[in-house]
Amino acid sequence: MAKKGSSSFFDGLVEKGERKAKRKAKSKIKKLHAATKAIAVLCLIVGIVAGAMLCLAASKKDHFELKGATQLSFNVGEDPYVYHDEGVDAVCFGRDVSAKAVIEASEGIIVNADGSFTIPTDKEGIYTLTYTVDCIKFGEKAPNGVIKRIRVFSVDAVEDDGRGDGEEVAG
Repeated sequence: MAKKGSSSFFDGLVEKGERKAKRKAKSKIKKLHAATKAIAVLCLIVGIVAGAMLCLAASKKDHFELKGATQLSFNVGEDPYVYHDEGVDAVCFGRDVSAKAVIEASEGIIVNADGSFTIPTDKEGIYTLTYTVDCIKFGEKAPNGVIKRIRVFSVDAVEDDGRGDGEEVAG
């Protein structure tokens, strides 16, 4: 059977050991020469600045852009349009990551076996292909969240001017 005060005895020993370790660490820091401390701080600052400059230089030419047209328009009633994807041009920290692009088609777009997309033109609407790239600058781990590029296909209704087919306007 353990004594009632036994846990406080061990707690006291632990606290005493912690205090002793803190005193030892402080005394070692105090023993450092002032010039040594200044050099250590200076090296830390130079390292941070050099790292930031290197990171900026490495990512200077980074970009994530759609190849080809970003917006295409069609009229209702035209033949369905088959779009052969032109892809994206993506560079992240100097490396071409275009092959990592993922394409998500909006509802209504048909993804064909050959990788092309069929845009329906039977009714009015907006259809999109959304591109994302998995890399630290543009992907899920990006500081500002996932960066997306969107290709838009609009299918517009043809306006009827009320004149009927084949009528000419006298002027």
